Amino acid sequence: MNHQFKIALLWILIVFCYLLHGYYHVAELFFGVDIKIPDAKGEVPLSSHLFSLLIEIVPLSAGLAALYVTRKWFTWASLVFAILLGLLNVVHLVMTFMHESSDIRQLALLAFIIAVNILLVKELNISRKSSIIPN
Repeated sequence: MNHQFKIALLWILIVFCYLLHGYYHVAELFFGVDIKIPDAKGEVPLSSHLFSLLIEIVPLSAGLAALYVTRKWFTWASLVFAILLGLLNVVHLVMTFMHESSDIRQLALLAFIIAVNILLVKELNISRKSSIIPN
């Protein structure tokens, strides 16, 4: 399997896991858990929309672009974004462990996301090192 395909698949897998993560929170409603954010006013704030774009649409776009764009700048940008996203995932796992340690499925999923993120960084780094196309 070539690096471009692996990279695209890993980006898409991360987004799929984020969707599962959100589903796990919504599924808590079936057990009577109140998932409403304190002081919520019935409107999704712009920051929430922007965060969703950042962690869902940008990685999906990176996955699609990985199949077609082979420029060195794109590989570097993807690598930096993947590292930053990985750090965010580590912080999120730690915070979840500190505040929701009984939520085993979330902890397992977040750990899996970090593993996928590590593989993504590894593949992007291999691609960066082997890239022969300038700019």
